[in-house]
Amino acid sequence: MEIAELDRNTILLVKAEDLDRFAEDIASRIIAGQPAPQPARPQAEKPISQPEAVRFLGKSRQTLISWRRKGLIKAYQLGGRIYYKPSELLAALETAGQ
Repeated sequence: MEIAELDRNTILLVKAEDLDRFAEDIASRIIAGQPAPQPARPQAEKPISQPEAVRFLGKSRQTLISWRRKGLIKAYQLGGRIYYKPSELLAALETAGQ
């Protein structure tokens, strides 16, 4: 499960199998009369804007766009703005051999 916070919005990304497992666990506990568990909230990674990503990587804006188009990095769009997760940028940097 991943939590991303953009501006005043929170985005929760959950894998289908994790959601199924969690739902089954809650249903079992309800049937058994036990309280439902509270999932641990993972630490949210704050996405950075495209200009911040350019500075973070030390690469040009065009390189960032090229990597995004090639699928080396994932971009998140909110309200017409593009954001990136620093951990994903670092992984792309390692993949690119830089």
